[in-house]
Amino acid sequence: MNASEFKKLSTKYLAPKLREKGWKGSGFNFYKPTDNHIIQILGIQGSWYGGSVCCETAIHFDFLPDLSGKTEPSKTSYASCLVRQRLSPKGIGDYHWTFKNNEDENIKSLNQLFEALENYGLKFYKDFENFPHPFDKIQPKEFLNNSRVVLLNKYYINSEFDFIWLLKEINLKINRPEIAKEFSIIGIDKATKYYEKLIDEAKSKKQKELTRDFLNHFITNLKIE
Repeated sequence: MNASEFKKLSTKYLAPKLREKGWKGSGFNFYKPTDNHIIQILGIQGSWYGGSVCCETAIHFDFLPDLSGKTEPSKTSYASCLVRQRLSPKGIGDYHWTFKNNEDENIKSLNQLFEALENYGLKFYKDFENFPHPFDKIQPKEFLNNSRVVLLNKYYINSEFDFIWLLKEINLKINRPEIAKEFSIIGIDKATKYYEKLIDEAKSKKQKELTRDFLNHFITNLKIE
């Protein structure tokens, strides 16, 4: 059994059970629109080393492109979402479903994955069912100290600058332009200081150019026209 074969089993056995719950998609990628701007994303990913898969729950927003620039929910991967959490049969920790040589055992793994979604993944999605909560509770000043801002005190966002961009966009969406402007100013200032330091320390012209491109990308995203 390899990832391609496991993906076919997912289409055959997991996808129908998810569709009964309102999910769309097949194979390793599923999504579920809601009526409050949140798009629920479920993704299965083959291990870099082969022999297993992991699963991630994530959320996206119907008024924003994902991190790869895509706007269609069917094309959004959990890897392009800022807010996400690894799915586990016990509800916490990193977990991989290992491929078995017996097809029935692999079907059992898919059933276990579905049960993990029902028992724990839905709790993740429930945390965001009352959009704009909890994003509207985060204040710009929280990014002015050296401590990391953690969503709901449990979800870590990998990129601080993308997180600030998201909060800027959400505040624009909910008609709080003054707060959005604060996020914009803080984000641009932090990104500029961080990347200008990297540019100064870069040893090659190519490194400097690539780092400058990253800075320009964040400034463009964080600006309010």
